[in-house]
Amino acid sequence: MPTVFVYWYPGRDSEQKQKVAERITDALVEDGNAKRESVLIIFEDITPDNTARAGRLQSLSAPIPPDPNKSASS
Repeated sequence: MPTVFVYWYPGRDSEQKQKVAERITDALVEDGNAKRESVLIIFEDITPDNTARAGRLQSLSAPIPPDPNKSASS
């Protein structure tokens, strides 16, 4: 059974999670020859104070500025 863990910061609603789950499942079915009913996706919200990158807690790091090349509705 393919199992996918998605670790990310909190803030996504059920509709967003549903869309992500559908796309991941479709990829595993189409490209990984998995059975749709066997795909398990686990979403885990991780807070910035529980992650570090390059030796620095993410909660202490400056936020990433928005990409000026992307529209606000993307």
